[in-house]
Amino acid sequence: VLPRRSAEEAALVPGLALLIYEMTPALFACVAANEAEKAAPGATINDVQMMGATGRLFMSGSLEDMRVARDTITAKLEAIKGR
Repeated sequence: VLPRRSAEEAALVPGLALLIYEMTPALFACVAANEAEKAAPGATINDVQMMGATGRLFMSGSLEDMRVARDTITAKLEAIKGR
């Protein structure tokens, strides 16, 4: 991933994995980004979309970091009561 000044400038380069995680409600994308960043500090958050019915998190990094981030997000969202 190239260094970025904004989300539009982030680019995926060969050898890195891309994680796209979609969730409802959209506001949980903030929770997902926070948890993923803590679990995989070497990963890059490329974009977080919180508008509309569904939220999306776009991250890139090593395949192992993306697996850790995915599993952490899933566990955190499943643990939220009333969801």
